[in-house]
Amino acid sequence: MPKNVSSFELTLNSRTQHQTLTSWLYAELRVAILDGRLGPGTRLPASRDFASQYGISRGTVVSVLERLQAEGYVSSRVGFGTWVNHLEAPPRSAR
Repeated sequence: MPKNVSSFELTLNSRTQHQTLTSWLYAELRVAILDGRLGPGTRLPASRDFASQYGISRGTVVSVLERLQAEGYVSSRVGFGTWVNHLEAPPRSAR
């Protein structure tokens, strides 16, 4: 049975001249999650599909997804994919 490839469109800002590809992609995905453009439960494409769609190496995508997972922004399981976690709202400061 063939795998379904989900359509995934996320507009990414341009990378600055002195920003590494990894730090740029990490920042773009993190901001998209925090802003709600990638909501809780959103399934991200497979790393190969993601890399192909955005014209970057799979290694860069894997590195960024591993960092986002280590920081709790996404969860991943081999064979099931990667999806955005539900994030708790940061505590409000006392007024």
